[in-house]
Amino acid sequence: MNVRVGALILVAAAAATALTGCGNGMGAKLTYNDTEKTKITDIVLSGGSGDVTVTTGSASETHITRIVRSDGRDPAKSYQVSGGTLSLDTTCGRNCSVSYEVEAPAGVKVGGELHSGAIALVGVGAADVKVSSGDIRLERIAGDVTARATSGSIDAHALSGAATLTVTSGNIEGLELTGGKPLTAEASSGDVELHVLQPASISARASSGNVELIVPKGDYQLKNDTGSGDFTTDLRNIATATNVISVRVGSGDAKVMSF
Repeated sequence: MNVRVGALILVAAAAATALTGCGNGMGAKLTYNDTEKTKITDIVLSGGSGDVTVTTGSASETHITRIVRSDGRDPAKSYQVSGGTLSLDTTCGRNCSVSYEVEAPAGVKVGGELHSGAIALVGVGAADVKVSSGDIRLERIAGDVTARATSGSIDAHALSGAATLTVTSGNIEGLELTGGKPLTAEASSGDVELHVLQPASISARASSGNVELIVPKGDYQLKNDTGSGDFTTDLRNIATATNVISVRVGSGDAKVMSF
């Protein structure tokens, strides 16, 4: 069930280039505010060009703000609800793109892929997302996370579950990673920086860039493979330790330090 709770806002630009991100004849910005009463448990992303932000709240309903940029025509609804799944499409036709700001129930899972745009997920239950061109921000996610960016960076904060973070061209920064679950971070061209608050197994790779890990004091197996760079650590290699820290850099330095 859908309830329209906001007014449609239409802003006509004097020229198509007057709006940020509106090219190819797109000269209008339309904002819709909708509420879905059906409890959403999963969100699926798809589309060509547009940003998606998902946060969570205590209510069982889902609030959806759609920011549509088009050539002035009123597009059809660009999202669908089937059962407990909300599908968000950032493509709405020729000369038309949609960005979303969604507040969903706690525990919602987010998956899918965008071609061009930024993804920001805050407080969701779990995530498996990919973007070809754009950045990914992940914050306070309780469950497992898989995030891939072809051209863009990944910024992760306060993740509690296992995480696999991969970028082709960009940096990976993970701060206050709290769960003690396995972490994998790989950058083909860029730096990897992880700050882990509980002992965990970590695999960090940078083909062209630096790796810096900050971990709690404890027992770790240490494995490192540095090509033309240096490896620095203040930890002892404990061959029988449960947690394994594996670091590999092709062209760059690697540092593993404790606190």
